[in-house]
Amino acid sequence: MSPLADRLSASSALYRDPLAQVDWDALDTAVSWMPEERISLYGLPEWEGLSEAERVRLGQSEMVAFQELGMWLEALFMERIAAQVRKGTGELMDLNYQLHELREESGHSLMFVELLRRSGLEPLTVGHRRPRTATAFARWAPFDSAGFWIAILLGEAVPDQMNRLLHRDERIPLPVRQVIRVHMREEARHIAYARQRSTERLAAMPGAARGTLARIMRPVFRQFVGECFYPSPAIYARAGLPNPRHLARAARANPHRRDLVERCVGPAVDARMV
Repeated sequence: MSPLADRLSASSALYRDPLAQVDWDALDTAVSWMPEERISLYGLPEWEGLSEAERVRLGQSEMVAFQELGMWLEALFMERIAAQVRKGTGELMDLNYQLHELREESGHSLMFVELLRRSGLEPLTVGHRRPRTATAFARWAPFDSAGFWIAILLGEAVPDQMNRLLHRDERIPLPVRQVIRVHMREEARHIAYARQRSTERLAAMPGAARGTLARIMRPVFRQFVGECFYPSPAIYARAGLPNPRHLARAARANPHRRDLVERCVGPAVDARMV
């Protein structure tokens, strides 16, 4: 039995429906949902060429895309937890906490879906594919292995750093900040659990095996960071901007964006892992 899982389960037992914690009626669709310096084109000539209305819509499209990223990650995790429940294996207390996580992740996804619905933007179902290597690794890495928990930890901790930059910014409409705040509060437990599991599994591995795992994880990690911070052309097209492929390339070369990536990635990454 994991003492940490026991403590986290006790905390998660005080569950509140995330949808009920957001003042949805106060959502303002006439303003940007992302601070301008957190938008991918900020600092570029392409940003200066946008009208105020285009900036607003791009900010909304990128915020919604950030939540859709969460839906993708949480769906992968929920799939694995559900499969583990079906098998009925593992320590009971750990399984108990993982079920708490499943309930919380499902609640997060419901918030993200509601935010997307109220934005009026089309979901990223056309013209956008999630990275195949990262998806395959998350789906097929052996459950409870070091690689599995490192992938979970990175998928939770890196977006969490972005959320920490956003959640108190009063330029963002209150309902959007409430979505971020609920997500961040519950993810703190998920991150603590994934960090402990990955640390335990790494400590049990021979040095050579850890080196092999690190080499496997690097392309997975690069794909994930790209997905998290560099919008695809579909996100610019959804915002109604012309030349979306050019804008996606410009964002990838944007020094201001790279600084943001370093700020979010650095605190979340253990050098032993990637």
